[in-house]
Amino acid sequence: MGIISLLLLACAAGAMQPGTRSGGAVEIVMEHVNYRVARDIVLQVRWLRGRLRPAVPDRPVVFDNPPSFSVVIDSAEIAITTSDLGKLLNSYVFAYPGAPLKNLSVSVAGNRVTQKGTMHKGVDLPFEVEGALSATPEGILRLHSDKIKSAHLPFKGLMHLFGEDLSKIVNTNEARGVRIDGDDILLFPNRLTPPPHIDGRVTSVRIEANKIVQVFGSGRRTNDLHPPVRARNYIYHRGGILQFGKLTMNDADLEIVDDDPGTPFDFFLGDYNRQLAAGYSKNTLSHGLVVHMPDYGQIERKIKSSH
Repeated sequence: MGIISLLLLACAAGAMQPGTRSGGAVEIVMEHVNYRVARDIVLQVRWLRGRLRPAVPDRPVVFDNPPSFSVVIDSAEIAITTSDLGKLLNSYVFAYPGAPLKNLSVSVAGNRVTQKGTMHKGVDLPFEVEGALSATPEGILRLHSDKIKSAHLPFKGLMHLFGEDLSKIVNTNEARGVRIDGDDILLFPNRLTPPPHIDGRVTSVRIEANKIVQVFGSGRRTNDLHPPVRARNYIYHRGGILQFGKLTMNDADLEIVDDDPGTPFDFFLGDYNRQLAAGYSKNTLSHGLVVHMPDYGQIERKIKSSH
C-alpha cells in the first residue's frame, strides 16, 4: 500500500474516533533533531517539550503555512553554531531595507562573544563588539558590550565622553528580534527566526566550543508524551488539529522517526514533503501514524535509489 493511502487511512480513522481533541495546540516532543529554520541554518535541538500553537484560535497547525503556528517551548536545550548565527543575522534579522548592520560574523573565545560587521552611519564603518552573553530575568539573551571598536580603534570611552552609547548610534528593527539598550544587545528568541517563530523563555546560556547553547524553561507542568515507536532521534506530535498537504489529522498522533539513528535527525519543515516522499509510513493500532524519514541532506539519494 502506498504512502498516500496509508496517510489517508490514518487521518480518516483519527477523525472517526469518539472524544477526539479537535482544537487547540498540538503537543510536541523532539529529541536529537537538527531543525533547519532555513535551508542552510540549523538549530541543534538536543531535546524539546512544547506545543505548536495556532496563530488563529480554532484553526489548524498547517505545515505548508509556517506563519499559521508558533513553537511554544516549555523546556528545551538548543544549540546554534556561531557560523549559523552569523547566517541568521545576515539573511533574516538584518535583511530589511535600511538595516544599520551588515556583513555580520560571530565568534567565541572562552565565555566571550565577539560580533563583527559593517555599520552604516552615512558611510560604512567596520565595527567589533565584544562581551559576555547571559540570560535576563525576562528570558531573553543579553550581550553586554564592554569592548566596542571601529577599524580596530576603541571608541566606547569616546562615545560615553560625549554622552552617547551604542543604542543612540544604531537603530534596529525590534520586530526582527534585536534591540539595543545602552551598550547591551538584546536578542529575543521568539522573533529571531523566520516563521514558525520559536517562543520560549531562556533560563540560561553557555558556550561550548563554537556553539551557543540555550536552555529554555517555562515553569509549566507538562504530561509525558509516549511516542508509539521508541527511537533516538524523532519528532512526536499529539492532539489538536494538524494539516499537511491535502491531509488533516484530528487529535493528531504523528511520529516522525529518523532513518539514521547514528546522527541527529536533519529536518527541514520548508521542504518536508520531499522528505516524506523519500521515506515510508505505518499505521498504529491506536489510529496514529509513524513516518520514517531520511535526513534532509540524503533525500536526493533516497529518491534516486527508489526509481
